Parts: sequence; structure tokens; C-alpha cells
Amino acid sequence: MSKKRKSYNTTLRSDLTRGLRILAAQHGKRQNDLLEEAIQDLLIKYERAPQQAPSSSSLAKAERRDSPRAEVSWPVSMITPQGLFEGQIKDISRGGALIQCAELPKTDEPLELSIEIPDHLLGISATVEKVRLNIDDSEKDFPSYDLAVRFLGIDVDQRKHLYNAIEDKTRKSGI
Repeated sequence: MSKKRKSYNTTLRSDLTRGLRILAAQHGKRQNDLLEEAIQDLLIKYERAPQQAPSSSSLAKAERRDSPRAEVSWPVSMITPQGLFEGQIKDISRGGALIQCAELPKTDEPLELSIEIPDHLLGISATVEKVRLNIDDSEKDFPSYDLAVRFLGIDVDQRKHLYNAIEDKTRKSGI
């Protein structure tokens, strides 16, 4: 079902509009459809519903989440120029995830993730940025890292698949 559209006029960098035209042509889509998809991704990234104003409340961040976190134990691979780093996703939401790993990629650039969801046929590929790092060095010889990441980009079909898996997990755990 198509929603009513409203005219919206703005100026954009010429390199972005050129890239948008090329992307639209490559995928056989209209430019405004791609822009709407990007806006939806931004709203999800910042965890705001389309008509929700930013919260000025002093509630804890966890209580302000639009998307609940699901506790999981999903294998994940982090693909970097340094190589492949393996870990486990410990909790996940529509906006990001907490990854536990024994080795940490040494980069400030966005990471490419390959997420394996048990009992699902399809894996998920996502681009993420590091948000926070906690180091558990209680065992000096074998420290572990908890890396919080925010999703920057996920293919539309894979995003739907991921959201369904998260919803299934939260429904099963009663969150």
C-alpha cells in the first residue's frame, strides 16, 4: 500500500545526487524511492519513529528504546582489512548489537558483519560502526571484549529478515 507523498525541496551535494542517479539506474528504481528508503534507515538508526520528537526526558536510555533488545547467542564474523574476526552477538536490537569477541579489530572505520542466525537459512550482512568498548581483563592471559555497534546499513530484504528474527526472539523470551 502506497502512502500519500508530499513535496519536499532541498539542496544536496552534487556528488551525492550523481551517485543517487547511478544507483537508481543500476537497480531500476526511482530516485525518490531510494531517498525514502534512506530516510527510513536513518529513522531506524537513530531509533525514532517517523513522527516522534527527540526525548528530553531523563529516563534511562534503555527505557527510551523504541526497539527492545533480545538476548541471543548468534555467531558473527567481522570482516576488516586486517582479516576476519570471530565473535558472538550477546544482545541485539533494530539499531545495533553487543558483540563479545576474544580479538578486536584495530580500526576506526565501519566494520562489515556477517551474522549467522541459528535455525534460519539466510545469513545477514551489515555495515556497523563502533559505539562503545568494554574490556574484561579478569583473566589477564585471555581478555575478552564487549563491542557495542550501531547498524549503518543493511540490505532491505536482509533487514526484514533480521527484524523478524529479533521479534521472534523477544516474543519467545517474553520481553
